[in-house]
Amino acid sequence: MEKLKLTTAVLTLSASFLTTAPAGAESIEFWTQTYGDQIKWTAAIKELTEAYEAETGVKVNHEIVPWSSSRKTWLAVAQGGAAPDCADMWWLHSFSAIGGDKFGPMPINDFKSKFPVEDFYEGALQDSTWRGDFYGVPWRGDIRAQLYRTDIAAEAGVTQAPENWDEVIDAAKKMTKRGDNGEVETWGYSFGSAAKVVDWLMPLYWQAGGEFMTDDGKTATIDNDAMRKALTFMHDMVNVHKVADPDAFEKGYKARPAFVAGKVAMIGSAEQAWGNRLETENPEMDGKWSFARSAAGPANRASFSGAGYLGVLRGSEKVEQCVDWLAYLSKDDNMLKLSQAAGTVATKPAVMATDFWSDRPYKVVVAEALEDAHTSQHPAPSWSAISTSEPGGILYDMIYSVVIEQEDMDEAISSAQDLMQDQLDR
Repeated sequence: MEKLKLTTAVLTLSASFLTTAPAGAESIEFWTQTYGDQIKWTAAIKELTEAYEAETGVKVNHEIVPWSSSRKTWLAVAQGGAAPDCADMWWLHSFSAIGGDKFGPMPINDFKSKFPVEDFYEGALQDSTWRGDFYGVPWRGDIRAQLYRTDIAAEAGVTQAPENWDEVIDAAKKMTKRGDNGEVETWGYSFGSAAKVVDWLMPLYWQAGGEFMTDDGKTATIDNDAMRKALTFMHDMVNVHKVADPDAFEKGYKARPAFVAGKVAMIGSAEQAWGNRLETENPEMDGKWSFARSAAGPANRASFSGAGYLGVLRGSEKVEQCVDWLAYLSKDDNMLKLSQAAGTVATKPAVMATDFWSDRPYKVVVAEALEDAHTSQHPAPSWSAISTSEPGGILYDMIYSVVIEQEDMDEAISSAQDLMQDQLDR
């Protein structure tokens, strides 16, 4: 397949990182998103590409895909647009489904032996495997865990992080503080770290034993007892126990400032990146917060997990060169360099056991939380429409009607099931 020209935006933003080598048998095109500090990130990639070239003679031409245009870029690639030989990608399931066997991510089953998959967290591998095919290796994670104010907990007599839903309710009640007029000064609980209401539901539903669809992505599976348990938990935290702020379900809610200000005592599903942000941006919080693994629901401790993976694109004529490059990047030392530069957790226990990922208590916890990882991907091209956290989104509307409007739960779930199935049938 003739390789298409890169977009102007990508070329402009990445011009300073281009190498001078022409495309040829001894060069490959490799795209990544940018992570953390862009200067540090590009310096890390430059160090790796130069070391690889010195070792193999293969030039890696690195391009940056800005996050602001990343989704559009990979959607265009899945539809036949400009594509590199290999890349750092995400949402494998959706983009593979869109591209079919013509465009987008390419299975590399024949090269799987080059990647010791047993060295990776099992949960992370879900993000580079689709319908039984192997597409590459996960390299970064976005794991969620509990985050709580230790100072507020101590004052309330809560001595440890909740281990299960019942203990979450008990701790949230103790940590919710009201003034003399009854107005809440500190909410004991917040579901998540951003106003992404559907993201809040997902781990609770998994913890109750549910899955949103069948493995083939063709059948919606949300009209069940697991969904009733998850929605009941959300409903009761707001309306029965009155420990979670109903305004959190409205657009613009931000849990982090509320947490820092002491207006929220505990977040059930917080981003691991907050650990670094609290350390660097809020030194006054030192000793006042802690991470813990997700509380267990009726079925398990599943934690919301996102991930990025390194894979090859359909149309590349340099598959073997790319596989060798990706195998090089997946070595423990190089994965550590990538995770240090990006500030994201790694996907291999050996990397998370290094000094870098063990020198703070919160880092140790997020490494443990990776054992609970449940991919946030789903095998359906329409998943992004189904899971939109805005009015009109199927799951959002179901949650809002049950938790905020307190409408009939069975009817809300049944309606969402039908609407979701319509989307999957398209």
